[in-house]
Amino acid sequence: MSSSSMDTVNSCELSPEQHEVIYEDSLGLEGQTPPKQVKEDLLRVHTRNLDLAKKSKYLRKDFVLPAAYSPCTASLDTLQKVCYPYYAVRYNTESNQISLFDLRLGTHHRGCFITARTITSSYLSTSLITILEDDTGTVARLIQAYQLPFTSFTKSSIPINSTIAIKEPCCQFNGKDDWVIRVDHPSDIAVLGGDDEAVAMIVEFADGGKEISAMKWKEAGDRAYLGGKFLSAVECYTQAIDNSASDQAFQKAVLRKRAFANLTAKCFQVAKGDVLASCSDDHEPSDEKAYFCAGRAAYELGLYTESKQHFEKALQLKPSDLKTQKELQRVQTRTLESEQGMYDFASTVNSVKTGQVHLDYADFVSNTKIRESPGKGRGLFATKDIHRGEIVMVERAFCLPDLYTSDQDQGDGELGMWNFNTNSKTRRPAQAPLFIDLLRKVSEDEGEAKRFFDLDGGGYIRTGKEGEVVDGAVVVDSFLVEATRLLNTFSCPRLSLDLLNPKTSFNSSSSALSTGLWVHAAYINHSCTPNAIRSFLGSIMVIRSTRFVSKGEEILHQYRASNAKFLKRKEIFEQNWGFTCSCRLCTAESKSSRERHEERARLVDKLKKEVMRSGGNGTGVSMARIKSVEKLTRKLDMLHEPEIYDGIPRLLLIHPCIWLMERYRERGEWEMIVRYAGDVLRNFGFVGGLINASRLGLNYEKGIMNTEAMRALTAMCEGHRKLGERV
Repeated sequence: MSSSSMDTVNSCELSPEQHEVIYEDSLGLEGQTPPKQVKEDLLRVHTRNLDLAKKSKYLRKDFVLPAAYSPCTASLDTLQKVCYPYYAVRYNTESNQISLFDLRLGTHHRGCFITARTITSSYLSTSLITILEDDTGTVARLIQAYQLPFTSFTKSSIPINSTIAIKEPCCQFNGKDDWVIRVDHPSDIAVLGGDDEAVAMIVEFADGGKEISAMKWKEAGDRAYLGGKFLSAVECYTQAIDNSASDQAFQKAVLRKRAFANLTAKCFQVAKGDVLASCSDDHEPSDEKAYFCAGRAAYELGLYTESKQHFEKALQLKPSDLKTQKELQRVQTRTLESEQGMYDFASTVNSVKTGQVHLDYADFVSNTKIRESPGKGRGLFATKDIHRGEIVMVERAFCLPDLYTSDQDQGDGELGMWNFNTNSKTRRPAQAPLFIDLLRKVSEDEGEAKRFFDLDGGGYIRTGKEGEVVDGAVVVDSFLVEATRLLNTFSCPRLSLDLLNPKTSFNSSSSALSTGLWVHAAYINHSCTPNAIRSFLGSIMVIRSTRFVSKGEEILHQYRASNAKFLKRKEIFEQNWGFTCSCRLCTAESKSSRERHEERARLVDKLKKEVMRSGGNGTGVSMARIKSVEKLTRKLDMLHEPEIYDGIPRLLLIHPCIWLMERYRERGEWEMIVRYAGDVLRNFGFVGGLINASRLGLNYEKGIMNTEAMRALTAMCEGHRKLGERV
């Protein structure tokens, strides 16, 4: 590598556009021998970048998802023992281990692995970056992708003198005279940290050739635990257990230590197994803490009945323990939620209003089950008759960044991801952090990984091994994670009640939204005229029925906002989810000509401009402006053919009528409020007489009920009361 080219490469500030240029320049270089890296040059530039990373307040917040490739699914042991003839001849080796010198540009070295050690401290940019050197003296820069310093999913550093094993390494061109080893899948790399207690013990054994006692392993585990290196502590405790077969009392004590280390590391399943294995048959007083630990682990796994049993056993051994009593009370509340759907929603709303987003609640999903839906793949179906307004399901978010922004709030400093496979960029600030959080979640928990990878990933080609554990790590395909995110996530407000705010009537871009994943709800299919509606209370999604749903009927909700234009709606459904909607609304609207649809769309755009000229949803709009919007709204009404739209929703008229309703509300003109509230409800499909025998009645079988319809209903009731009419 030339010194001049190295001076121009700043690894922590490569933009997505620069990555794209580099990718285009790399085409045609596949299989070529990369230029030799000069150790001194690499170290000099790395030291400069490390210094920049420490001093600079600026951190690039764009990162790229390059051309997709599948993760390695073989174990290191398999790669060591099974040598493919091609590699045996090419690299003159009896195993599939190759050196850094053997790497080729633009190549994923399938069936091979490399080992090397770090010779520098690492630094964080949009990736974790360090320098490797192997036994041949060859050096290379390692890029471990998606290790961002401003997210929860980051290793923060790889210590110097760490041993690195990379399975099926990917060698990438990185600009003139430069190349890197890039790791996109977290399961493709194993790091034995230079400051790891377990590694230090192994080195001690290798250097001295003497057996290490079980007690020394336990003491090393204690040091690792106190140092916050919980997985290293688990490894040390495992070695202590394996080396103390004849001392059952010692094994039991170390099992509990390993359980607490796993509990702290959020490995709840193995923590529960360890701590229960350490309990005696006679339930000795010393087992009280073990049962408490088992209760906590079961609680985090959502096994509330089992958790309750463990806490009850702990209280039998120590009845006065206030901490256990509190945990038992908490798990009893979760049991009522999960088994009977009994929630304190008022308390939940108050919690969210005070700033809490990630709430401690149980899922309630027993009213539904997942099964095949003809022509739609899988869907969610009712397991019992569900009456209008009844809870269909309640689910806590699988992942949800606490990052709520409106389109108006977004700036250049927000985290963004460029996906070279779809030639697109994330549009909302929460989407890229959600991708990172999903990677973290599925990498840490085998059970959660299997739940996630069971979701629809579109046409992405899978290995079939995603979610399995190999070499102690969950096999994770980062590109499949993103493909699944694109198809299954929801935009959401902190609190759906906020959408009843009159200031968010016409311009939906003013609503502050995040993006999250709810696994069970992700199976619900779409209908423009649904039988269910979703709402959000922080991380909790609540699905309620909007009409009577019979046992065995499919649960359906809207994927898109209620004001979506038909042609645009149709295009988005096909492009984003790969289906054509055949609901009664889309079937009817398809009978209208393309010319008429386009004419309505142009008029809607004109209406929006007119509203924005008046300051959007602000107060103090002149009567002249209101009349102008009314005139355009009447023209839009006349463009809806009666023979097509009689008895079905007219979505394009909803927001203009809501805007007019709110403007007259500001002016206190209650007759006009009642009129436009009625128009809103009619445009949602609630046709026929809305008031019968002084009672307000809606045909829930045909209309669409959501927060905006509720807003209109509330305004209509308020208007009638102000006019002295009882409804």
